[in-house]
Amino acid sequence: MRFYRTSGALAAAAALLASAACVSEEGAAEQSDDTLVGSGTGADCTIEETVPIGAVLSLTEAAAFAGEYQREGIEMAFEEINAAGGVEYEVTYEDDKTSLEDSVAAFEKVIDRDEVSAIIGPTLSNMAFTTYTDSQSAGVPTVGISTTAEGIPEIGDYIFRASLPEEVALAASIPAAKETLGIENVAVLYDSADEFTDSAFNTMTDVLADEGVEVVVEESFETGDTDFSAQLSKVQQNEVDALILSALPGETVPLVKQARDLGIESPIVGGNAFNSPVLVGALEDASEGLIVGGAWSAAADTTGNADFIADYTEQYDRAPDQFAAQAYTAAYLIDEAVRADCDANREAIKDNLGQILEFDSILGPISLAEDGEVTQEPFVQIIRSGEFTLLEG
Repeated sequence: MRFYRTSGALAAAAALLASAACVSEEGAAEQSDDTLVGSGTGADCTIEETVPIGAVLSLTEAAAFAGEYQREGIEMAFEEINAAGGVEYEVTYEDDKTSLEDSVAAFEKVIDRDEVSAIIGPTLSNMAFTTYTDSQSAGVPTVGISTTAEGIPEIGDYIFRASLPEEVALAASIPAAKETLGIENVAVLYDSADEFTDSAFNTMTDVLADEGVEVVVEESFETGDTDFSAQLSKVQQNEVDALILSALPGETVPLVKQARDLGIESPIVGGNAFNSPVLVGALEDASEGLIVGGAWSAAADTTGNADFIADYTEQYDRAPDQFAAQAYTAAYLIDEAVRADCDANREAIKDNLGQILEFDSILGPISLAEDGEVTQEPFVQIIRSGEFTLLEG
Protein backbone atom coordinates (compact mmCIF):
# COMPACT_ATOMS: atom_id res chain seq x y z
CA MET A 1 0.00 0.00 0.00
CA ARG A 2 1.26 3.47 -0.83
CA PHE A 3 0.69 6.47 1.38
CA TYR A 4 0.35 9.90 -0.19
CA ARG A 5 0.41 13.31 1.39
CA THR A 6 -3.14 14.63 1.41
CA SER A 7 -3.38 17.60 -0.94
CA GLY A 8 -5.47 20.66 -0.10
CA ALA A 9 -7.70 20.04 -3.11
CA LEU A 10 -8.27 16.42 -2.16
CA ALA A 11 -9.09 17.34 1.41
CA ALA A 12 -11.50 20.00 0.20
CA ALA A 13 -13.14 17.52 -2.15
CA ALA A 14 -13.57 15.04 0.68
CA ALA A 15 -15.07 17.70 2.95
CA LEU A 16 -17.46 18.85 0.25
CA LEU A 17 -18.51 15.32 -0.56
CA ALA A 18 -20.65 15.08 2.52
CA SER A 19 -22.54 18.26 1.64
CA ALA A 20 -22.67 17.37 -2.06
CA ALA A 21 -24.21 13.97 -1.38
CA CYS A 22 -25.83 11.93 -4.08
CA VAL A 23 -29.10 13.22 -5.48
CA SER A 24 -31.98 11.36 -3.89
CA GLU A 25 -34.04 8.89 -5.88
CA GLU A 26 -37.03 11.22 -5.47
CA GLY A 27 -35.04 14.16 -6.82
CA ALA A 28 -33.82 12.10 -9.76
CA ALA A 29 -37.38 11.06 -10.58
CA GLU A 30 -38.53 14.70 -10.53
CA GLN A 31 -35.85 15.55 -13.11
CA SER A 32 -36.77 12.69 -15.46
CA ASP A 33 -37.98 13.82 -18.89
CA ASP A 34 -40.07 11.27 -20.80
CA THR A 35 -39.14 12.92 -24.12
CA LEU A 36 -35.52 11.82 -23.53
CA VAL A 37 -36.59 8.17 -23.32
CA GLY A 38 -36.77 6.24 -26.57
CA SER A 39 -37.25 2.73 -27.83
CA GLY A 40 -34.82 -0.07 -28.60
CA THR A 41 -31.29 -0.44 -27.25
CA GLY A 42 -27.75 -0.09 -28.52
CA ALA A 43 -27.51 0.60 -32.25
CA ASP A 44 -31.32 0.26 -32.51
CA CYS A 45 -32.03 2.96 -29.89
CA THR A 46 -34.16 5.83 -31.18
CA ILE A 47 -34.86 8.99 -29.17
CA GLU A 48 -36.98 11.68 -30.82
CA GLU A 49 -35.79 14.58 -28.64
CA THR A 50 -32.35 16.12 -29.20
CA VAL A 51 -30.05 15.29 -26.28
CA PRO A 52 -28.32 18.36 -24.77
CA ILE A 53 -24.66 18.01 -23.77
CA GLY A 54 -22.44 20.63 -22.14
CA ALA A 55 -18.71 20.94 -22.77
CA VAL A 56 -16.71 23.23 -20.48
CA LEU A 57 -13.18 23.64 -21.82
CA SER A 58 -10.22 26.00 -21.64
CA LEU A 59 -10.49 27.47 -25.13
CA THR A 60 -8.48 30.60 -24.40
CA GLU A 61 -5.58 31.63 -22.15
CA ALA A 62 -2.99 29.25 -20.64
CA ALA A 63 -4.62 25.85 -21.25
CA ALA A 64 -6.03 26.63 -24.70
CA PHE A 65 -3.31 24.43 -26.22
CA ALA A 66 -5.29 21.47 -24.86
CA GLY A 67 -8.83 22.85 -24.84
CA GLU A 68 -9.02 23.52 -28.55
CA TYR A 69 -7.93 19.97 -29.37
CA GLN A 70 -10.59 18.75 -26.94
CA ARG A 71 -13.31 20.83 -28.59
CA GLU A 72 -12.39 19.42 -31.98
CA GLY A 73 -12.37 15.84 -30.69
CA ILE A 74 -15.83 16.25 -29.14
CA GLU A 75 -17.19 17.99 -32.22
CA MET A 76 -15.97 15.29 -34.59
CA ALA A 77 -17.28 12.44 -32.43
CA PHE A 78 -20.79 13.83 -32.11
CA GLU A 79 -20.88 14.64 -35.84
CA GLU A 80 -20.17 10.95 -36.49
CA ILE A 81 -22.69 9.77 -33.89
CA ASN A 82 -25.42 12.09 -35.20
CA ALA A 83 -24.76 10.92 -38.76
CA ALA A 84 -25.23 7.29 -37.64
CA GLY A 85 -28.81 8.11 -36.61
CA GLY A 86 -31.13 7.07 -33.83
CA VAL A 87 -29.92 9.61 -31.28
CA GLU A 88 -29.01 13.21 -32.01
CA TYR A 89 -26.87 15.33 -29.69
CA GLU A 90 -26.48 19.09 -29.46
CA VAL A 91 -23.37 20.31 -27.66
CA THR A 92 -23.11 23.67 -25.93
CA TYR A 93 -19.48 24.76 -25.60
CA GLU A 94 -18.41 27.08 -22.79
CA ASP A 95 -14.94 28.62 -22.51
CA ASP A 96 -13.69 28.76 -18.93
CA LYS A 97 -10.73 30.90 -20.04
CA THR A 98 -8.41 28.77 -17.89
CA SER A 99 -9.92 30.52 -14.87
CA LEU A 100 -11.55 28.91 -11.86
CA GLU A 101 -14.11 31.70 -11.57
CA ASP A 102 -15.11 31.35 -15.23
CA SER A 103 -15.16 27.55 -14.99
CA VAL A 104 -17.59 27.69 -12.06
CA ALA A 105 -19.81 30.13 -14.01
CA ALA A 106 -19.68 27.91 -17.10
CA PHE A 107 -20.75 24.83 -15.13
CA GLU A 108 -23.62 26.78 -13.61
CA LYS A 109 -24.76 27.84 -17.10
CA VAL A 110 -24.86 24.38 -18.64
CA ILE A 111 -26.42 22.83 -15.52
CA ASP A 112 -29.12 25.42 -14.82
CA ARG A 113 -29.67 27.37 -18.04
CA ASP A 114 -29.11 24.65 -20.64
CA GLU A 115 -30.29 21.74 -18.44
CA VAL A 116 -27.85 19.39 -20.12
CA SER A 117 -28.04 15.64 -19.74
CA ALA A 118 -24.27 15.32 -19.22
CA ILE A 119 -21.14 17.45 -19.10
CA ILE A 120 -17.69 16.90 -20.64
CA GLY A 121 -14.74 18.74 -19.07
CA PRO A 122 -13.16 20.82 -17.65
CA THR A 123 -9.65 20.84 -19.09
CA LEU A 124 -7.74 21.23 -15.81
CA SER A 125 -7.86 19.11 -12.67
CA ASN A 126 -7.46 22.14 -10.44
CA MET A 127 -10.80 23.48 -11.66
CA ALA A 128 -12.49 20.09 -11.51
CA PHE A 129 -12.00 19.86 -7.75
CA THR A 130 -14.38 22.83 -7.41
CA THR A 131 -16.70 22.54 -10.41
CA TYR A 132 -17.38 18.84 -9.93
CA THR A 133 -19.01 19.51 -6.58
CA ASP A 134 -21.61 21.53 -8.55
CA SER A 135 -22.18 18.62 -10.93
CA GLN A 136 -22.49 16.27 -7.98
CA SER A 137 -24.95 18.48 -6.12
CA ALA A 138 -27.10 18.92 -9.23
CA GLY A 139 -26.95 15.23 -10.16
CA VAL A 140 -25.41 15.80 -13.59
CA PRO A 141 -23.10 13.02 -14.87
CA THR A 142 -19.78 14.60 -15.78
CA VAL A 143 -16.91 13.02 -17.70
CA GLY A 144 -13.40 14.39 -17.29
CA ILE A 145 -11.15 14.17 -20.34
CA SER A 146 -7.87 15.44 -18.89
CA THR A 147 -8.61 15.47 -15.17
CA THR A 148 -5.81 13.09 -14.22
CA ALA A 149 -5.05 14.21 -10.66
CA GLU A 150 -5.43 11.93 -7.67
CA GLY A 151 -8.84 12.17 -5.94
CA ILE A 152 -11.05 13.22 -8.86
CA PRO A 153 -13.50 10.26 -8.90
CA GLU A 154 -13.87 10.41 -5.12
CA ILE A 155 -15.75 13.71 -5.45
CA GLY A 156 -18.98 11.81 -6.05
CA ASP A 157 -20.92 9.15 -7.90
CA TYR A 158 -21.83 11.45 -10.80
CA ILE A 159 -18.15 12.08 -11.56
CA PHE A 160 -16.29 9.97 -14.13
CA ARG A 161 -13.14 10.34 -16.15
CA ALA A 162 -12.02 9.04 -19.52
CA SER A 163 -8.53 10.29 -18.77
CA LEU A 164 -5.86 7.94 -17.52
CA PRO A 165 -4.79 8.96 -13.98
CA GLU A 166 -1.35 10.53 -13.81
CA GLU A 167 -0.27 7.96 -11.24
CA VAL A 168 -1.04 5.14 -13.70
CA ALA A 169 0.82 6.83 -16.56
CA LEU A 170 3.86 7.50 -14.38
CA ALA A 171 3.77 3.96 -13.01
CA ALA A 172 4.20 2.81 -16.61
CA SER A 173 6.66 5.38 -17.97
CA ILE A 174 9.27 5.23 -15.19
CA PRO A 175 9.67 1.41 -15.25
CA ALA A 176 9.73 1.46 -19.07
CA ALA A 177 12.45 4.12 -19.05
CA LYS A 178 14.40 2.12 -16.48
CA GLU A 179 14.19 -1.09 -18.50
CA THR A 180 14.94 0.49 -21.87
CA LEU A 181 17.60 3.00 -20.85
CA GLY A 182 19.13 1.28 -17.83
CA ILE A 183 18.28 4.08 -15.41
CA GLU A 184 19.71 3.62 -11.90
CA ASN A 185 19.74 7.12 -10.43
CA VAL A 186 17.80 10.30 -11.20
CA ALA A 187 17.19 13.92 -10.40
CA VAL A 188 13.60 14.91 -9.60
CA LEU A 189 12.36 18.45 -10.24
CA TYR A 190 8.78 19.41 -9.43
CA ASP A 191 6.39 22.34 -9.06
CA SER A 192 5.50 22.39 -5.36
CA ALA A 193 2.97 25.23 -5.70
CA ASP A 194 0.48 23.39 -7.91
CA GLU A 195 -1.82 20.68 -6.51
CA PHE A 196 -1.61 18.53 -9.64
CA THR A 197 2.17 18.60 -10.06
CA ASP A 198 2.78 18.16 -6.34
CA SER A 199 0.51 15.09 -6.36
CA ALA A 200 2.39 13.74 -9.38
CA PHE A 201 5.66 14.27 -7.51
CA ASN A 202 4.41 12.03 -4.71
CA THR A 203 3.60 9.33 -7.25
CA MET A 204 6.98 9.73 -8.94
CA THR A 205 8.92 9.23 -5.74
CA ASP A 206 6.84 6.18 -4.81
CA VAL A 207 7.34 4.56 -8.21
CA LEU A 208 11.07 5.32 -8.17
CA ALA A 209 11.35 3.69 -4.74
CA ASP A 210 9.41 0.64 -5.91
CA GLU A 211 11.73 0.33 -8.91
CA GLY A 212 14.87 0.68 -6.80
CA VAL A 213 15.94 3.86 -8.59
CA GLU A 214 17.96 6.23 -6.41
CA VAL A 215 16.98 9.90 -6.22
CA VAL A 216 20.27 11.80 -5.91
CA VAL A 217 18.84 15.28 -6.55
CA GLU A 218 15.41 16.58 -5.45
CA GLU A 219 14.60 20.21 -6.27
CA SER A 220 11.36 22.18 -6.28
CA PHE A 221 10.19 25.36 -7.98
CA GLU A 222 6.91 27.28 -8.19
CA THR A 223 4.33 27.97 -10.87
CA GLY A 224 5.35 31.07 -12.82
CA ASP A 225 9.10 30.61 -12.35
CA THR A 226 11.16 31.21 -15.47
CA ASP A 227 14.74 30.84 -14.22
CA PHE A 228 15.73 27.31 -13.21
CA SER A 229 19.50 27.79 -13.09
CA ALA A 230 19.73 27.07 -9.34
CA GLN A 231 17.89 23.76 -9.63
CA LEU A 232 19.69 22.71 -12.81
CA SER A 233 23.11 23.50 -11.35
CA LYS A 234 22.42 20.82 -8.72
CA VAL A 235 21.67 18.39 -11.55
CA GLN A 236 24.94 19.31 -13.27
CA GLN A 237 26.90 18.62 -10.08
CA ASN A 238 25.68 15.03 -10.01
CA GLU A 239 25.85 12.31 -12.61
CA VAL A 240 22.27 11.19 -13.19
CA ASP A 241 20.84 8.76 -15.70
CA ALA A 242 17.62 10.73 -16.15
CA LEU A 243 15.72 13.81 -15.05
CA ILE A 244 12.18 13.21 -13.74
CA LEU A 245 10.02 16.31 -14.19
CA SER A 246 6.61 17.24 -12.79
CA ALA A 247 5.61 20.61 -14.23
CA LEU A 248 2.84 22.43 -16.05
CA PRO A 249 3.43 23.35 -19.71
CA GLY A 250 4.31 26.97 -18.87
CA GLU A 251 7.26 25.87 -16.77
CA THR A 252 8.15 22.75 -18.76
CA VAL A 253 9.24 24.66 -21.87
CA PRO A 254 11.78 27.03 -20.27
CA LEU A 255 13.03 24.36 -17.85
CA VAL A 256 13.73 21.78 -20.54
CA LYS A 257 15.27 24.37 -22.86
CA GLN A 258 17.54 25.66 -20.10
CA ALA A 259 18.58 22.11 -19.21
CA ARG A 260 19.58 21.40 -22.79
CA ASP A 261 21.33 24.77 -23.15
CA LEU A 262 23.40 23.91 -20.06
CA GLY A 263 24.49 20.68 -21.69
CA ILE A 264 22.31 18.36 -19.61
CA GLU A 265 21.68 15.54 -22.09
CA SER A 266 20.06 13.01 -19.75
CA PRO A 267 16.67 11.64 -20.84
CA ILE A 268 13.76 13.53 -19.30
CA VAL A 269 10.69 11.62 -18.09
CA GLY A 270 7.55 13.65 -17.46
CA GLY A 271 3.81 13.69 -17.02
CA ASN A 272 0.84 14.84 -19.06
CA ALA A 273 2.41 18.20 -19.93
CA PHE A 274 4.57 16.32 -22.43
CA ASN A 275 1.56 14.85 -24.26
CA SER A 276 0.98 17.67 -26.72
CA PRO A 277 2.50 18.42 -30.13
CA VAL A 278 2.09 22.10 -29.22
CA LEU A 279 4.61 21.66 -26.41
CA VAL A 280 6.90 19.63 -28.66
CA GLY A 281 6.76 22.42 -31.21
CA ALA A 282 7.56 25.03 -28.57
CA LEU A 283 10.55 23.00 -27.37
CA GLU A 284 11.85 22.38 -30.90
CA ASP A 285 15.10 20.37 -30.77
CA ALA A 286 15.02 20.35 -26.95
CA SER A 287 12.10 17.91 -27.07
CA GLU A 288 14.32 15.12 -28.40
CA GLY A 289 14.30 12.13 -26.05
CA LEU A 290 11.45 13.24 -23.79
CA ILE A 291 9.58 10.22 -22.37
CA VAL A 292 5.95 10.23 -21.31
CA GLY A 293 3.24 7.73 -20.39
CA GLY A 294 -0.26 8.42 -21.58
CA ALA A 295 -3.66 7.22 -22.72
CA TRP A 296 -3.21 7.36 -26.49
CA SER A 297 -0.63 6.95 -29.20
CA ALA A 298 -0.87 7.72 -32.90
CA ALA A 299 1.24 4.61 -33.43
CA ALA A 300 -1.16 2.32 -31.57
CA ASP A 301 -3.04 -0.30 -33.55
CA THR A 302 -6.33 0.24 -31.72
CA THR A 303 -9.81 -0.01 -33.21
CA GLY A 304 -10.58 2.96 -35.45
CA ASN A 305 -7.37 4.82 -34.58
CA ALA A 306 -6.07 5.10 -38.14
CA ASP A 307 -9.43 6.40 -39.39
CA PHE A 308 -9.66 8.83 -36.47
CA ILE A 309 -6.25 10.29 -37.27
CA ALA A 310 -6.99 10.55 -41.00
CA ASP A 311 -10.44 12.10 -40.55
CA TYR A 312 -9.30 14.51 -37.87
CA THR A 313 -6.31 15.65 -39.93
CA GLU A 314 -8.51 16.21 -42.97
CA GLN A 315 -11.16 18.12 -41.03
CA TYR A 316 -8.89 20.33 -38.90
CA ASP A 317 -5.75 20.48 -41.04
CA ARG A 318 -3.54 19.18 -38.22
CA ALA A 319 -2.91 15.83 -36.57
CA PRO A 320 -4.80 15.00 -33.36
CA ASP A 321 -3.16 14.62 -29.97
CA GLN A 322 -4.01 12.78 -26.76
CA PHE A 323 -6.35 15.58 -25.64
CA ALA A 324 -8.39 15.25 -28.83
CA ALA A 325 -8.41 11.45 -28.59
CA GLN A 326 -9.66 11.37 -25.00
CA ALA A 327 -12.36 13.96 -25.74
CA TYR A 328 -13.46 12.01 -28.81
CA THR A 329 -13.68 8.83 -26.73
CA ALA A 330 -15.69 10.54 -23.98
CA ALA A 331 -18.40 11.47 -26.47
CA TYR A 332 -18.70 7.84 -27.53
CA LEU A 333 -18.81 6.69 -23.89
CA ILE A 334 -21.73 9.03 -23.20
CA ASP A 335 -23.52 7.73 -26.29
CA GLU A 336 -22.86 4.16 -25.13
CA ALA A 337 -24.44 5.00 -21.76
CA VAL A 338 -27.46 6.64 -23.39
CA ARG A 339 -28.09 3.72 -25.74
CA ALA A 340 -27.79 1.09 -22.98
CA ASP A 341 -31.38 1.81 -21.84
CA CYS A 342 -32.23 4.26 -24.63
CA ASP A 343 -32.59 6.91 -21.92
CA ALA A 344 -30.83 10.28 -22.02
CA ASN A 345 -31.92 11.44 -18.59
CA ARG A 346 -29.17 12.30 -16.14
CA GLU A 347 -29.77 9.45 -13.74
CA ALA A 348 -29.84 6.82 -16.48
CA ILE A 349 -26.62 8.13 -18.03
CA LYS A 350 -24.92 8.10 -14.63
CA ASP A 351 -25.99 4.54 -13.89
CA ASN A 352 -24.89 3.23 -17.29
CA LEU A 353 -21.58 5.09 -17.47
CA GLY A 354 -20.53 3.18 -14.36
CA GLN A 355 -21.19 -0.15 -16.06
CA ILE A 356 -19.15 0.25 -19.26
CA LEU A 357 -16.77 -2.68 -19.59
CA GLU A 358 -14.05 -3.10 -22.22
CA PHE A 359 -15.53 -0.55 -24.62
CA ASP A 360 -13.56 -0.87 -27.85
CA SER A 361 -12.15 2.62 -28.48
CA ILE A 362 -9.26 4.38 -30.18
CA LEU A 363 -7.62 4.38 -26.73
CA GLY A 364 -7.91 0.59 -26.69
CA PRO A 365 -10.38 -1.35 -24.48
CA ILE A 366 -11.63 1.08 -21.85
CA SER A 367 -13.86 0.56 -18.80
CA LEU A 368 -15.62 2.94 -16.42
CA ALA A 369 -16.34 1.72 -12.92
CA GLU A 370 -19.29 2.68 -10.76
CA ASP A 371 -16.91 4.79 -8.68
CA GLY A 372 -16.05 6.83 -11.79
CA GLU A 373 -12.52 5.56 -12.35
CA VAL A 374 -11.25 4.60 -15.79
CA THR A 375 -9.29 1.45 -16.58
CA GLN A 376 -7.13 1.10 -19.68
CA GLU A 377 -3.60 0.13 -20.64
CA PRO A 378 -1.21 3.11 -20.88
CA PHE A 379 1.18 3.79 -23.76
CA VAL A 380 4.76 4.91 -23.11
CA GLN A 381 6.24 7.13 -25.80
CA ILE A 382 9.54 8.83 -26.55
CA ILE A 383 9.97 11.85 -28.81
CA ARG A 384 12.25 11.16 -31.75
CA SER A 385 12.85 13.75 -34.47
CA GLY A 386 9.87 15.74 -33.20
CA GLU A 387 7.48 12.75 -33.34
CA PHE A 388 5.90 10.61 -30.63
CA THR A 389 7.13 7.03 -30.97
CA LEU A 390 6.24 4.03 -28.81
CA LEU A 391 9.05 3.25 -26.39
CA GLU A 392 9.95 -0.39 -26.84
CA GLY A 393 11.34 -2.06 -23.76
